[in-house]
Amino acid sequence: MAMEVGLRRRLGSGLLVGGIALLPWLTAVDSGSTPPDESDMAPIRQSAASLEDYELRAESATHWKLPRRLREISGLATTRDHPLLAHNDEVGIVFEIDYRDGSIVKEFQLTDGRDPVADDFEGIAVADGRVYLVTSAGRLYEFQEGADGESVPCRVYATGVGRVCEIEGLAYDPDGRELLLMCKEARGEVLRGRLAMYRWSIDEMRLSADSPTVVSVGDFARRIGSNRYRPSGIERHPVSGNYFVVAAGQGAIAEVTPAGEVLAAKRFTAGWHRQIEGIAFAADGALIVADEGGSGRAILTVYPKRARGS
Repeated sequence: MAMEVGLRRRLGSGLLVGGIALLPWLTAVDSGSTPPDESDMAPIRQSAASLEDYELRAESATHWKLPRRLREISGLATTRDHPLLAHNDEVGIVFEIDYRDGSIVKEFQLTDGRDPVADDFEGIAVADGRVYLVTSAGRLYEFQEGADGESVPCRVYATGVGRVCEIEGLAYDPDGRELLLMCKEARGEVLRGRLAMYRWSIDEMRLSADSPTVVSVGDFARRIGSNRYRPSGIERHPVSGNYFVVAAGQGAIAEVTPAGEVLAAKRFTAGWHRQIEGIAFAADGALIVADEGGSGRAILTVYPKRARGS
């Protein structure tokens, strides 16, 4: 049966993966299908800021090479007071970066009580004064922000989504008090050709009832003249409430509503963008992205928000 745009439907008692009822609800969004009645559609927020407000031109950006210990930078997030936090790929160390000059303000280490924590970390988010890291397997690490040089304990939650897809980004949506886990690529046939955005309730510490929202890869890819779109980071815009999703392999960024409608996508053109892994927004609305360094140094780039009408 063809999936209808914006409709939510029950898949029996849940989405079965290897005989395990994993996800109770599926929000399906697929291009080329018949639009539903308005009564079936989730309300779409009118955007007060959009992807078109960022020119993404080299001449309008500022960028810095980061210290070598951040060569494998893999995620960005801003706190309530707007300091910028970042992390590397395989070690549980969180850094605060001054995005005005690329310097490191502080760093602190996650610990399991005795030893430093190591894992395949792919995204970071801040919610209600707590910091979260997510791994490619969908494990969530929860902890308090630490002082410079401090070791902080953490809790670990198994979301289960790693059985279905590889996770490659994390963000916080305060409207639903949910963490957004962005799928990079499906692990099986259930989500083949689609990208899933899972929601994790920070109040109940479990997947939300309407998780995930699923979007056709083609809805992203065709807007940049490609047949692929593999997300590497996600962030909620603080003004519009829409989600901005970067894709390292395609050197691109897309804007998508919480309901799963892809509004726009375009490529980064600056030559220093090797592998965009992290995305965040500054207090003034500027777009901040981070590129892994590969064999060189990682780079932090700030794109200012263009004034409306300019």
